[in-house]
Amino acid sequence: MTNIQTSIVEPHTPELAICARWRANAFSVLKASFEQELRSLELFTSDQSHGVALLAKADGEPIGTCLLVESENEPNHDVSPWLAGLFVVPEHRRKGAGVVLVRAVEYQARQRGFSRLYLYTTDAVGFYARLGWSVLDRTNWRGLDTALMVRDL
Repeated sequence: MTNIQTSIVEPHTPELAICARWRANAFSVLKASFEQELRSLELFTSDQSHGVALLAKADGEPIGTCLLVESENEPNHDVSPWLAGLFVVPEHRRKGAGVVLVRAVEYQARQRGFSRLYLYTTDAVGFYARLGWSVLDRTNWRGLDTALMVRDL
């Protein structure tokens, strides 16, 4: 397995633009352009007291990102905080980067005093279940059959 490291994404850095490009391309359901994602991430990363953007690198190359956020976009459930926006570049999938990012977000949540973490997923229930997450509810989110999952930290 490749050595995968995570770090907190800082505002006004090249890594922020990389994450914004990934998010704009991967999460079309959000209907956000690269420029909108970049502005949103700049604002989000400027105050890390409630959430954090993480970047995974393998051998110094950016390969994935994930967020710890207080609120999910248009949630059907009034819970907090959320693991959101897990993305790994296709050529690095199934090599441990997703697991490393999930564990890093869980760590960040614990460091902020949270004892539970939530997420929405449409097609990765099995992945998260293998990491100790449980389905709490099923919902229709933006027209998609979506699982609300929870993990006690």
